[in-house]
Amino acid sequence: MSVDVELVLAGKIGFAAHQNAVPVLRELRLTHSGQEPLVDVSLTVTAEPAFVVPRTWHLERLDPKGTLHLDDRDLEFDAALLGSLQESLVAQLTFTVRQGEEILQTRRYPVELLARNQWGGVDSMPELAAAFVMPNDPAVDRLLGAAAEVLRRAGKSTALDGYQSGSRRRVWELGSALWSALCGLQLTYAVPPASFERQGQKIRTPGAILDGGLATCLDLALLACAALEQAGLNPLLVITRGHAFAGVWLQPQEFAQLLTDDAEPVRKRVALKDLLVFETTQATASPPPSFSQAMQLAERQLDDESFVLALDVRRARLQRIRPLAVPGQPAIHADGLLLPGEALEEAPPLPAFDVDVEAAPTTPVGRLALWQRKLLDLTTRNRLLHVPDNARSVPLLCPEPAALEDRLAEGRALRLVPLPDLAVSGRDAVLHEAREHENLDDEYARGALARGEVVAPLDATKLDAALVELYRRARSDLDEGGANTLYLALGFLRWKKAADDPKHYRAPLILLPVRLERQSAASGITLHLFEDEPRFNLTLLELLRHDFDLDIPGLDGPLPGDGNGIDVDGIWTRVRRAVRDLPGFEVSNELLLGQFSFAKYLMWKDLTERSDQLMESPLVRHLLERTTESGAYLSGGSFPRERELDRQVTPAELFTPLPADSSQLAAVLASAGGQDFVLDGPPGTGKSQTIANMIAHNLALGRRVLFVAEKRAALDVVYRRLEAQGLGEFCLELHSSKASKAEVLKQLERAWDTRDGLDEEEWLAEAAEVERLRDRLNAVVERLHRRWPNGLTLQQSIGRVLRDAVLDTPRLSWPQADTHDAEALAELRTAVRRLALHAETGRSLAADFALLPAHPWSNAWQDALVGAAERLRDTQQALQQARQRLRDVLGLPLADQVAPRRLLEFAELLQNA
Repeated sequence: MSVDVELVLAGKIGFAAHQNAVPVLRELRLTHSGQEPLVDVSLTVTAEPAFVVPRTWHLERLDPKGTLHLDDRDLEFDAALLGSLQESLVAQLTFTVRQGEEILQTRRYPVELLARNQWGGVDSMPELAAAFVMPNDPAVDRLLGAAAEVLRRAGKSTALDGYQSGSRRRVWELGSALWSALCGLQLTYAVPPASFERQGQKIRTPGAILDGGLATCLDLALLACAALEQAGLNPLLVITRGHAFAGVWLQPQEFAQLLTDDAEPVRKRVALKDLLVFETTQATASPPPSFSQAMQLAERQLDDESFVLALDVRRARLQRIRPLAVPGQPAIHADGLLLPGEALEEAPPLPAFDVDVEAAPTTPVGRLALWQRKLLDLTTRNRLLHVPDNARSVPLLCPEPAALEDRLAEGRALRLVPLPDLAVSGRDAVLHEAREHENLDDEYARGALARGEVVAPLDATKLDAALVELYRRARSDLDEGGANTLYLALGFLRWKKAADDPKHYRAPLILLPVRLERQSAASGITLHLFEDEPRFNLTLLELLRHDFDLDIPGLDGPLPGDGNGIDVDGIWTRVRRAVRDLPGFEVSNELLLGQFSFAKYLMWKDLTERSDQLMESPLVRHLLERTTESGAYLSGGSFPRERELDRQVTPAELFTPLPADSSQLAAVLASAGGQDFVLDGPPGTGKSQTIANMIAHNLALGRRVLFVAEKRAALDVVYRRLEAQGLGEFCLELHSSKASKAEVLKQLERAWDTRDGLDEEEWLAEAAEVERLRDRLNAVVERLHRRWPNGLTLQQSIGRVLRDAVLDTPRLSWPQADTHDAEALAELRTAVRRLALHAETGRSLAADFALLPAHPWSNAWQDALVGAAERLRDTQQALQQARQRLRDVLGLPLADQVAPRRLLEFAELLQNA
């Protein structure tokens, strides 16, 4: 057939998919390979069994050699059918394409319908495993009651208060108590189906587990996740090859994505004590291991080879994947309370929370403080406060950091070279230091600096790879964000969160903006000073003020100099004096080349220092002072109405050099009228063009416009549009290398020279011509949309004819365009509907009209039909009179029921006789 149905279909569908609005159809398109267009086409989908409600799409036209994508692919599930399935079965979706009554194409596709309690596996819809984490099952409360009893016996608080305690140790204790309660169930392990992680399996609900005393590894992991979630914690479901176990965040966090298919991020969070995982299957062992042993067993399974995925339940809930509803409460044969396990295991030493757990603020001051906290990350995840040893950066070896900074400040370039293995040439570093009282590597680095080189303690291959990666990422950040993120960190502060904290953290002190240059792949990479000013680590200063009540003055602005750049040694000395009484704090002379970002800190600084200015904005004031009674934000004045623009604004008052439709012009005028609004639209709808028109229009009104964007590419798109219209000289770039003082002065000079060449008279003449053409076009539009007495417009009439007319459509002529009004048109439509009803009746009596030959409709045929109908009446009367005369002549009782053809044959026989 010339029409084909192409689609992407979910291979498995279950009750969990219905409850979480997972679509059956991922893609749906019709391809017409014929030569002629098709009209009056419909596509119908039906299911056997009927797990979805039948649906039909009506298509006006299918173009030849074309493909039509259907965006509305929603199919309604039969929830009762999916919820009642006890076993999986194969269903069938049938797609039928029709043109009128003719079937053009039929396609059938199989779909596996899952039982209500069946998960489809990671190959189908892995995220729906979160739907089987069912904290609403009553059996979970019984399990948590047993965990509370474990806490009570250990002399701990029995409150299952999630993260409200603000302590990782408390979260660890809750996990340990839950483990003891889980072991106290004395469950029996059931072997899961082969390759269950890929193909899926039936899931026992928490009530069914407690009722039957039997569970697979996945059942146990989901039960543990449900109990952890009900206790106010953020659980994690880990699936490996042929196995599953559970985990829990030790502080209120979650992964950035719902599914993590790489074991490395999980291992990192476990190593940082942000997350713990435990082997839930070991709860069926006799005797069961301790909680810490179960954790060790699980951690050993986080290897890259067997790891499949980790599902963050908290992230799933944020994405509206809800737990399955409990169909009923099974009888739990556990007399009285569940038996808890052995005594609670004490938590090991753990760091404090890195995140805040506070209620949402309700006052303006509280909301502003919340904004500030969200912008300024004072946790050790921030690279400005802690640079881990495995960070993607390049350590440098330089015994004289001040001399290195002086060379860069003089504008010299330094080559980055690896530290050679001096032992290969027979040198012994220990013997050399004993004899010469100097470090061999330091002396080599000092000599290299004199030659214009900086030594990195890496081999040549690793150094080259690390530098190339830094070079590419820094250039990408500069291109996309307009800001340099590559810095040379001069000195580090080694610090602790508390005096008894076993872990040290490393925060950079002086950050020297640099850039890497690479002439070719073989020439190597050189280090140059970037044009930005050196700065101290301001985030570290804020941490010291906030957490340690320590203020180091003189470092939050321009840094002190030494006549040739900044005074590195003096700054280090100032920091050493400030932290000398803090245990665990020490300044080291380390050097590191890496990426650091101050963007959020600068926004935080604006919020802190310019809060009064921000409150002058009505929008900011509404966001800070809003209450439940204040309602939505209302901008001053009314938004321009698209239909009234041409009557309110003349072309001479509209400075939009780029094409724009009425909605875009309304946005331009709203921007000039002080309106606050959001301009939204999918890609390709002209947002950048509209922004360029806004800038041009407000520029013509004598205003200054600040245009900011997260990506530099967005700025460049708008700038290129303005430049193409001759407005590029009026755009002052305030980012990247074009923000230097000399370049800004040059741009101001070019803008001033361009301004002298503008001609106002020429503009007014062009605007008058545009207004004349606009009025002519508006007159045509007005005629097209004028309503005639019958209620129709010319545009509607043309559209109806183009859409519905075919070759056989009757052509009616009227003496005047306004012959009938709306009432007469309604009567005509009523007549057409009655004719349509009679047509259905006529098709059912087709045998009674067999003498009437079928003929294509045409105006000539219509006229002939009307004439024949008029002659039929006279002919029928003549036939009745002839029948009566024949009856009188013959004297025979000829009934009226005798067909005229029989009478004619009888008369012919008499004549022949």
